[in-house]
Amino acid sequence: MLPPVRTTAEPLVSRINVVYLYVSEMERSLRLYRDVLGIPLEGDGDWQETSLGGIRFALHRTRDGIGALSSGTMHINLEVADVDAAAERLRAAGVEAGETMRDDWGAALELTDPDGYRLYLFQHPR
Repeated sequence: MLPPVRTTAEPLVSRINVVYLYVSEMERSLRLYRDVLGIPLEGDGDWQETSLGGIRFALHRTRDGIGALSSGTMHINLEVADVDAAAERLRAAGVEAGETMRDDWGAALELTDPDGYRLYLFQHPR
């Protein structure tokens, strides 16, 4: 008799460990991520890091060999409790926030950071 054939593979990756964003000017990026979005980043002029929901999130100053900074196909959702309040806070700080998208999956709005990364603030459905 043949051994049973496994029809699904176990995932090789179990969770996101860290999200690194390379930035051109740390202080400028901190004004958005720390001061407006309220992410409690700590570090120095080359890196800033924190844990968000058990996932490490870090800003690192760009260096030779990284290449051109762009959003490419990267899509990062940062969870918020109230997307409308988040949009208001962003706009009050002078950050351009897109229209809020709402669907069965929740709500989200797009913003662009100082280096051109597209980010989404996401709220679970209520």
